[in-house]
Amino acid sequence: MTKIIISLLLMTSVIAKAAPATDVKTNIYQTITGDLLKDCTGVDKKIAVAGFSYSDGRDSHDGGVVAERITTELVKAKKFKVIERKEIEKVFEELKLQRSGAIDTDSAKEIGKMLGADWLVVGTLTELPDKKLELNTRLVSVDSGEIQAATSGNVIKDWMDQYKKMLAEQNKAIENNSKDASAFYERAITYADLKEYDSAIASFSLAITLAPNYSKAFCGRGNAYNKKNEHDKAIEDYSKAIVIDPNYGEAYVERGFAYWGKGEYETEDFSKAIAIDPKWIRVYAYIWIKYMDKGEYDKAIEYSSKAIAIDPKSAWAYVMRGKAYHATFKYDKAIEDFSKAIAIAPKNAAVYNDRGIVYRATGDLEKAAADDEKFLSLSQR
Repeated sequence: MTKIIISLLLMTSVIAKAAPATDVKTNIYQTITGDLLKDCTGVDKKIAVAGFSYSDGRDSHDGGVVAERITTELVKAKKFKVIERKEIEKVFEELKLQRSGAIDTDSAKEIGKMLGADWLVVGTLTELPDKKLELNTRLVSVDSGEIQAATSGNVIKDWMDQYKKMLAEQNKAIENNSKDASAFYERAITYADLKEYDSAIASFSLAITLAPNYSKAFCGRGNAYNKKNEHDKAIEDYSKAIVIDPNYGEAYVERGFAYWGKGEYETEDFSKAIAIDPKWIRVYAYIWIKYMDKGEYDKAIEYSSKAIAIDPKSAWAYVMRGKAYHATFKYDKAIEDFSKAIAIAPKNAAVYNDRGIVYRATGDLEKAAADDEKFLSLSQR
């Protein structure tokens, strides 16, 4: 278990350092917008921010806040016509898309065409320590479905007071209609965002009482139990969600993590989630950790390669495979993967350290020293 925790910490370090620490002190939303638009031209072009979902699939209001802030910066840039968030939300409702679901290329093209947009901004959130989030953002061409630009950065979750006001409004809505299961669900999500997990569990439970087949509410309550390390209760709720909806990928994934919390590292649930939707990329990372811990490096390479196939712009996927190649003494391939990760995230200090270690193993001390210098330079920012 200790080895697994160390591996997780290493991966967290890689992700957390994908952008310099100074990002959280500046207007990172403006920086991200500038990076996305720097190669785009055309005053008549239309752009829309589809939204941001958590990489772990959880439901949250955070993605909406981030989307609003990116939209604001796009409007300020005055380079293109920006489609209003209300119009985007209407399309999401029409297509029955969940705010917690990652948007793939096909969905991006369909959303963009319905909005009359030329480009669509999509992205994922990853939770970091100290109330920080990593934003991975992409600009997708609606016509081709190709990624035009990609960038990342860290932001501080400074909107908790906004959620407290939202909570007061949700309480009033529930007072006016105490039979609306979705109102209790939305309030539970807000409590979870505020990390008030007991209150979240109580509100999810009320939603379930009103709607006994509310699979999302069972999954949400399971997530809250997991946060409290009550893994057996979490597993019970995920299992109920799966009985209601056997194709509920998130429930399989989260149940797998709940078993991990108990020290049971079987990946049957992860495999089922992948079979339902191969885009559960986070699953590959955890399977990679398991095989690295067991010394089954070929399997670790296999799963990190699958992650790369899904997301060729994922720096951490190349880092995972590079570490596995390093462990099998395939130094040339390790250097190639670390170099690809650096090309995607050039401010990622940890990867320079990884590549420097491999260069040193090959006897190329000059390149190792250059990477060491770059690592120290980025780490001190």
